[in-house]
Amino acid sequence: MTNNESKYDKTSVTSIYEFAVKLIGKTLAEAVNLPEGVTNTRNRGDLGSLVEKYYFEHTPPNNHDPDFKEAGLELKTTGVLFKSEKFRAKERLVLTMIDYEAIVKESWESSTFHNKCKLMLILLYLYTKEKSVIDRKFVLSPLLYEIPKNDAEQIRRDWEFIRQRVLDGKAHELSEGDTFYLGACRKGSGGESEALKKQPFSTERAKARAFSFKQSYVNKLIDREYANQPVLGINLGATFEEVTKSKFQPYLGKSVEEISVALNYFQKSANHKGFLKDVVNRILVNEEQLPLELDKAGIEIKTVRLTKLGSPREAMSFPGFKYLDIVDENWEDSSFFDKIEHKFLFVIFQLDEFDVERLEKVSYWNMPYTDRVEAQRVWEETKRRVSIDASDLPRSSESPVAHVRPKARDGADKLPTPQGDFQVKKCFWLNKGYIAGVVRELA
Repeated sequence: MTNNESKYDKTSVTSIYEFAVKLIGKTLAEAVNLPEGVTNTRNRGDLGSLVEKYYFEHTPPNNHDPDFKEAGLELKTTGVLFKSEKFRAKERLVLTMIDYEAIVKESWESSTFHNKCKLMLILLYLYTKEKSVIDRKFVLSPLLYEIPKNDAEQIRRDWEFIRQRVLDGKAHELSEGDTFYLGACRKGSGGESEALKKQPFSTERAKARAFSFKQSYVNKLIDREYANQPVLGINLGATFEEVTKSKFQPYLGKSVEEISVALNYFQKSANHKGFLKDVVNRILVNEEQLPLELDKAGIEIKTVRLTKLGSPREAMSFPGFKYLDIVDENWEDSSFFDKIEHKFLFVIFQLDEFDVERLEKVSYWNMPYTDRVEAQRVWEETKRRVSIDASDLPRSSESPVAHVRPKARDGADKLPTPQGDFQVKKCFWLNKGYIAGVVRELA
């Protein structure tokens, strides 16, 4: 193993960056002579730690300082996938563990997160499932990330929201959907055997969580250039909620036809799918394109159409699942878990007494803790039943929150089951009654 530390200056951000650039197009195994123990075990551990140890030949401080303390630089590695002719983040970027006991004693400026992550070097490797971490190739130029001025205020707000949850004795209720850019992601073994953490203002134990940048936020970092994408204008004096409500205020109570005239944007045909979502985007930024801030935050717009009596016209669907996969999944690795940990923008349209559809209200929403617990119960019951009889899955009458029913192109759109037969594709749905209750509670 060569002495790489003599090839860069660990007190210089520029020097560390330039040395990292030499990894592009190589795997760790190709870049350095790894010890036999690492190559033989086909290590599937933390690639970041291996890069730091064997490529940079650097031992990070065993405290809350950045990895390269003298340069004030934190080192991160994250996987990317190549999809639709461009690289996309494989997952969220985990930053640092949330210490429930410590965070309540911190301010934003003095926080461990701010100290460690205000300046980061992010190395990007092509994720290939069947390959060991040491055989995954680094691609793209490394990202030298310093919290951007345009994002700094929202990231601070997100951090303070998470801290306040812990102060309120609700660390066990944290969700990634609580915040916009900086999330509190799950970071534990999962399952019933996971050791839960103490929190200072409640006897309820909480699952381990870490600060992370959301996958959607990382995607925009990878994109690097997005100057042409329209913006809402989130800044020091304006929150997501305030800016969004100000955009919709002139249109509240108006009919869809009146809004179309005001925007000079009309339904292209009777089969114009996504017309209401296109209208929403045009209200936000006068374009069909999603605003940059919502894109970075991974906000999913849900248009909900109500009858005269305030009942949703339909239940709300989520991604489907494969019968043969769900029986081997853990709840926290499931797509349903991932979705209900998101934040949504609900835009509500309702029929008036004359059957005219009008814009009723707009609000951000993420699923409350008790409802997430119930959704998990439905998912686990689905997993149990699939292994016994995939034709008999939880119905809407069995839960106040969620159920399972078909979502397929037609009756021939089927998947294999553990029983050896084929069943039509299904997905999880939020009940119509549950959505009605959510809408009533929205501000």
